[in-house]
Amino acid sequence: MWQWEEGRGAPDLATVTKLEAVLGLEPGSLAKLLGYVTAGADGPVSVIEALNADPRLNDSGRELLTSVYRWLVRRGAGEVGRS
Repeated sequence: MWQWEEGRGAPDLATVTKLEAVLGLEPGSLAKLLGYVTAGADGPVSVIEALNADPRLNDSGRELLTSVYRWLVRRGAGEVGRS
């Protein structure tokens, strides 16, 4: 469990589901924070939410990927309607 606490790994979905039940959490609440999409979820999470939830990324990795994603979206937004 120490790997989870240090952000070097995440529990698998089955373990997360058990933890939610043991802790009395709403089903899917912990899973969503860890980047898992569960059955009955409110739809897809955003790219930024997924980056923030991924325990394998550190702060600088999240910042870099967020910047690249936003740049790509801005760049693509100017090309909408062009063939």
